Amino acid sequence: MLCLFVGPVGLDNGVGLRPAMGYNTWNDLRCEGVTADAIDAIAVAMVELGLAKLGYAYLNVDDCWATATDPSGELVADPAAFPDGLPALVESVHARGLRFGLYGDRGWKTCAFRPGSGGLEPAHAAQFARWGVDYLKYDSCWASNDHDAAFEQYGAMRDALNASGRPVLYSLCGWNAWYAPRGAELANSWRIAADCDEWANVYVAVRTNEALGQHAAPGGFNDPDMLLGSDPTAPAHLTPRQVQAQFSLWAVMAAPLLIGSRLRSMPASDLATYSNPEAIAINQDALGRQGEVVWSNCPPYAPRDNWWNSPWSMPREVAVAWTSVLVTAAMLSATSALLLRRRAPRTARLMLVFAACCTGYVGWIWCHRPRLDACQQVWARPLEDGSHALCFVNFAPHAAVVGCDSACMARAGIRSPVTVRDAVRQRATDFGQVRQVDAVHLPADGGSELYRLTPLSV
Repeated sequence: MLCLFVGPVGLDNGVGLRPAMGYNTWNDLRCEGVTADAIDAIAVAMVELGLAKLGYAYLNVDDCWATATDPSGELVADPAAFPDGLPALVESVHARGLRFGLYGDRGWKTCAFRPGSGGLEPAHAAQFARWGVDYLKYDSCWASNDHDAAFEQYGAMRDALNASGRPVLYSLCGWNAWYAPRGAELANSWRIAADCDEWANVYVAVRTNEALGQHAAPGGFNDPDMLLGSDPTAPAHLTPRQVQAQFSLWAVMAAPLLIGSRLRSMPASDLATYSNPEAIAINQDALGRQGEVVWSNCPPYAPRDNWWNSPWSMPREVAVAWTSVLVTAAMLSATSALLLRRRAPRTARLMLVFAACCTGYVGWIWCHRPRLDACQQVWARPLEDGSHALCFVNFAPHAAVVGCDSACMARAGIRSPVTVRDAVRQRATDFGQVRQVDAVHLPADGGSELYRLTPLSV
């Protein structure tokens, strides 16, 4: 495989030189909503809302589009959802000036139990290229969590895509920080944490990513997952305040900006957040450097090893579903044990043990759910023109006042007076010419500020 040496080794496919921007169906359509009509309507919305002009180029179809493999090993699109076939939908999306992304899995099944690509990488990569696919999200369900095996399987699809002759942005979705040191040789982006489906998981992704900046560069970026909107009807959502905080953090982390929410009923506040040209410019800065934490009062953090449906990485809706099943099973088993205690005491005891195991597993699931620390951070990112982006964020359930003093500024690489521009409100601040940023007031539960600091000489 040819490689491009720009900092870390990057995938030399000519794409992914800046963090990807676009939309993903999962937190909007889930499985039941994935149809050609829905995706075509979303393509229209991306253009009409002005998102495409701002750089949101990829329309990515997540899991549930395939139903089987044919005798040659190729994937078969759901004929009910895509009556005209996938190539017709790809052509329609392309005709609107967008790029088309698709989902696959390195295991024998996808996370939604659809056919995977394990062992069929050359056939599936050639199929994607023939269809005109521009982006591949490649998941990790029903596959080994052994590091070497995972690297080998992700490398197999990388090689197959390279051999296909089509430049496809390759997005590795392995949910673990240990992909980062090898990420740039495998893909254009790599997931470093579990799904962001609630504010606590956003916190986990941010804390995980703070130690991984040295692995990101043009052509390969750490991926902390999709952007969550505030539409309460979406399967996963945040508050408007948290939507802004996530977007600002993703900007300084040089993370992919993939909208994962209800696009066709997007609240005006979300659209304003995602359409902010100054925040987008920070995210898409050509220097390609990921930001780093320059001040924090958060406790030390060590990421856990995530495996499919581990309690600490299990999506919240899956945890709720498992809890319902296990509690029902425990109640039925305990009731049956009471009825059988005289006629079949041994069976009754076994059923009580089973009920206790179900109850214990429920406790294990919720004991290990992601949790927030009541703390604040300041992130800084150097930009190509010599300026810096500073992001202040409050994870605590109470308001806080945070500053970036001279030591904090020095850690950010800022050693001369600067002017401070508010990138969220797109206006100059009242700070004037300063050597440090004092007394930034942050509301509770996701209060944030995003500033662009420019040296006087720039």
